Amino acid sequence: MAEDQKGVEGSGKFVDSLRDIQGEYIMLTDLYEKERSYAQKLSEMMRALQFEVDSTIQIRSEILGEGYRAAYLVSEAVVVAFSKDGGMISRPLYRLPPNVIVSVIEECAPELRRLISDKRLTETNRVRSLERVLKELKKAQATFKQTRREELDGSDDESKTDEKDRGTQDDSASETRPQQKEPQEVAPQQRQASSKEGFAFKGSFGDKREIPGISP
Repeated sequence: MAEDQKGVEGSGKFVDSLRDIQGEYIMLTDLYEKERSYAQKLSEMMRALQFEVDSTIQIRSEILGEGYRAAYLVSEAVVVAFSKDGGMISRPLYRLPPNVIVSVIEECAPELRRLISDKRLTETNRVRSLERVLKELKKAQATFKQTRREELDGSDDESKTDEKDRGTQDDSASETRPQQKEPQEVAPQQRQASSKEGFAFKGSFGDKREIPGISP
């Protein structure tokens, strides 16, 4: 009975140990997965920064192993290494082990920071130059518009003055021009009534003679 009891207790401890081992393995697997994921994200970030500066950065060859004499991180975050026997290998950073990826990024960070800072200063100077040119163009455009407006206003004043002068000249000409008298209708003189319309009598009514009228 005692031996059976010990066997049962031993089996229970063994099962508990297996459970602990399984739990540790699951956590370790999860850590491996996170390490790979973080390394991939760092590789992508490094690729973007390396593409921006477009420059080759030298790194310590010991990071990759004892068999290399020189190593570089080139465009697109590709690691190029030269072996001691004259060979050369190139491999994208994301395909290297996570610990090597972290070591390469730590090695390149100072130089990468300097390159990014220099490029930012260069771009800042370009932007300031463009801003100065743009301000000068705006001033020139405003001056041109003002000059154009003044020219248009001056031309309008000259047109009004010319019209006024022409109106004054027309008035002066009308005043100096001799006025023509309109022909007055002359009423035809009425001719004196002819004496034909009446009769002149001499003598009495009993002795009547017709005397022709005398024309004027």
